[in-house]
This record gives sequence, C-alpha cells and structure tokens, in this order.
Amino acid sequence: MLRLLLFSIFSLGLLFSPNYSSAQDSGDYDELKYRKWRVTLFPPLSTNWTNAPDYTARYSINILGGYHGGLDGGEIGGLINYNKYYAHGFQVAGLVNATGGDMAGVNIAGALNLSSDEMSGIQFSGLANIAGEDLEGIQGAGGFNIAGGNSSGLQFAGLGNIAKGDIEGLQGAGGINAAWGDISGLQAAGIANIAREDVEGLQAAGFMNFAGSDISGLQASGAANIALGDIEGLMATGGVNIAKENASGLFAAGLLNVANNVEGLVFSGGANIAKNLEGIQFAGLLNFSETATGVQIGLINLAKDFEGVPVGLISLYGNGRKNVDVRFSDGGFTDIGLTLGTYRVYNSAIFGYNTLLDRDVYRVGLAIGLEKNINDSFQNWKDESMYVNQEFAFTHQFEDEWSRKLNMIYSYKFLVGKRFGNGFSLYGGPTFNAQITRVNAAEDYTWYSLWSPEWKGRDYRFWVGFTAGVRLFKQKAVPRFKDEFNNWDIDW
Repeated sequence: MLRLLLFSIFSLGLLFSPNYSSAQDSGDYDELKYRKWRVTLFPPLSTNWTNAPDYTARYSINILGGYHGGLDGGEIGGLINYNKYYAHGFQVAGLVNATGGDMAGVNIAGALNLSSDEMSGIQFSGLANIAGEDLEGIQGAGGFNIAGGNSSGLQFAGLGNIAKGDIEGLQGAGGINAAWGDISGLQAAGIANIAREDVEGLQAAGFMNFAGSDISGLQASGAANIALGDIEGLMATGGVNIAKENASGLFAAGLLNVANNVEGLVFSGGANIAKNLEGIQFAGLLNFSETATGVQIGLINLAKDFEGVPVGLISLYGNGRKNVDVRFSDGGFTDIGLTLGTYRVYNSAIFGYNTLLDRDVYRVGLAIGLEKNINDSFQNWKDESMYVNQEFAFTHQFEDEWSRKLNMIYSYKFLVGKRFGNGFSLYGGPTFNAQITRVNAAEDYTWYSLWSPEWKGRDYRFWVGFTAGVRLFKQKAVPRFKDEFNNWDIDW
C-alpha cells in the first residue's frame, strides 16, 4: 500500500515538475513510436520498460498505474493513467487520468481528470476535472471543474466551475460558477455566479450574481445581483440589485435596487435609489433619485427634479409643490392635508376631526389629485388664476382611539379654485362619496344617503356632498394639456 501511495505522488509530481516541458514545446510530439498494445504493472514494469514515455498505443492496460508518452485509443488503469504528451481516447482510472498535453475523449476517474493543455469530451470524476487551457464538453465532478482558459459546454460540479477565461454553455454548481472573462449561457449555483467581465444569459444563484462589467439577460438570486457596469434584462432577488452604471429592464428586489441611471420597470420591497430615473418605480418604503421622469409609487418618493406621476404618502420634489390644505366637508369633518408632488399631480396625507358630532371621531387618509388649467374643463374661462382639481381620496375613520375596524369613506372630488397671489388659494366643489363600515354609529358621518344597502355585515352609504378649502404656500398655474403636449403628434 505504501508503494502505491508513493507511486501516485511520484506520477503527479512528474506532471508539475519545474523541469517538465510539453510535447508541443519540446518538438517530440510527432516522434513517438507506436505499438498497438501495452501492459504496465507500474513504472517501469511495462512492455515498453523504461522507454514507455517514447511510445503511444491504441490499447493500454495499467494494472496499478502507467506512465507513457501518449494515447490514441483506450486505456484502463487501476489507479493512475498518466501520458506525458497527450491522451486521445477512452480512459478509466481508479484515481487519476493525467496528461502533460491535451486530453480528449471519454475520461472517467475516481478522483481527478487532469491536463496541462486543453480538455474536451465527456469526463466524470469524483473530485475534479482540471485543464491548463480551455475546457469543452460534458463534465461532471464531485468537487470542481477548472480551466486555465475558456470553458464551454455542459458542466456540473458539487462545489464549483472555474475558468480563467470566458464561460459559455450550461453550468451547474452546488457552490460557485466563476470566470475571469465573460459569462454567457445558463448558470445555476447554490452560492454564487461570478464574472470579472460581462454576463449574458440566464443566471440563478442561491446567494449572489456578480459581474465586473455589464449584465444582460435573466438573473435570479437569493441575496444580490451586482454589476460594476450596466444591467439590462430581468433581474429578481430577495435582497439587492446593484448597478454601478446604468440599469434597464425589469427589476425586482426584496430590499433594494441601486443604479446610476435606471430605465424600465422597478419593484422593491424596501427602496429604489438612482441618480437618474426614467420609467416606473414601485417601492414599499422609498423611491429616491436626483432626476426622475415617469411614475413613482412608494410610501416616500424623493427627487431633486421630477416630471411625472407620484403616488405615495410623501412625494417631495425640489421642483414640486409643498402645500398645506385646510378643508371642511359635508358631515362635519375638518381636514388638514400635507399636499406634495408635482404641480400637475399631487398626493395629500390627510388628518381630520369631526367638529359637529358630540363625540370624538378622527380620520386619516390619502388623496391623489390632478390639477388642470381652468380652460381644460371650461373652454370659455380664460382666467389663469383659476384651476380645477380632480381628486380621489380614501379615509379611515375611528372613534376615541385608534381602531382597525372597517370604517372607510371613498370620495371623488371636483374642485374649482382661484389663486390670490402665488401662496394662497380658495377652492370648493361637489364630491361623490361611498361609505363602507362595520361600525354601528357611523351613519351620522353623513347628513343623508341616496342608497343604504347592507351586505355580509357591512353597511354601505352613497351620497353627493361638498368640500371647501384653502391651500397655502407656493402655487403656480399649470399649462393647458394642449399646450403642454403640443410637441406630441396628436390630433386634438
């Protein structure tokens, strides 16, 4: 047993010896002698004796192990098959198939298929398939598939697939797929897919997809998709999508999307952060950018410069409105609203109290509104200080102390207003309301009802009412829709 162990170490040592040179480098590749058969117990006990490195053969049997010049056929080894210059053909070894040159064919080893040059074919090993240059074919390893150059084909490894060049093809690893060059194809890893250059194709990782340059394609990870260049395509992660440069396509993140420039449709359970945005953003908490054009939907929307449609509790923009509204509506509610957004589209966070009832009734809610030039709704009115607000609001009413019990009022408001200077305006108009409640005394929130059905324990009330209010702080006239979009090719 000791002799076998020493033989294995000696054979592998020959391959990595500093004095070793491959057949291609030495010029001996074409000078190998040919014999159809060879049999070896262990070096130098073989049919070619000490001259075995000078021979190639069609059929080779290495009872324990063999050390030969080349292979042009089939080879079986109890422990090790080692060919100094090349191995082309079918090989089976208990431990190692190794060559100082290229390896091609079907190679099956209990531990390792190893070549200092290119490796191609169908290969399976218990531990690793390692090539000094390119890797091509169908490979399966319990540990690693490693290539000193490019890797292409179908690869499966229990731990990882690694290439110092490009990766192209289908790769599956329980741990990591990594390339010093580009990645293209289909990759699946239990932990990570890593490329120092571009990534193109389909990637799925339990933890992370990383690219030192651009990413394009479909990517899914449990924690993060990261690119130091551009991101383009469909990306989904339970954690974070990060692009140092530009991001375009569809992005979904459980926590965070971060990019320099974003264009497309973006979803995040936490936050979307971008220097520039063009598209549609959804965030459970925050949308933030320096400049943004499109639609932002989130609890908080922030930007230095925004053009588009904001939907949120707070939509604060450097070039947008920052108003406070005080309103009185039918039924006795007086509301204070923090009204933010653009001068065209706004959101209002509402807090109200009913001043007419003999008990404490509060409400909180949210409104989204569209402001129009008066001429958009009434063509004969030319007063630029006049405006129209069309608004949809929903409020939750509760008595004495906070309660989650169903008690909602939904309202559509058509409000006509007039500005007195740029910091004060008055407005009022009809509202169309619907109440849905499980609170018994809630019917006195309204003066009357046009229709009051009951269904599945809920009371419904529908009525037409009114709202009147005052708006404070900076305001300005919005242009007519026709003027705002006069550069569009639309037949008005």
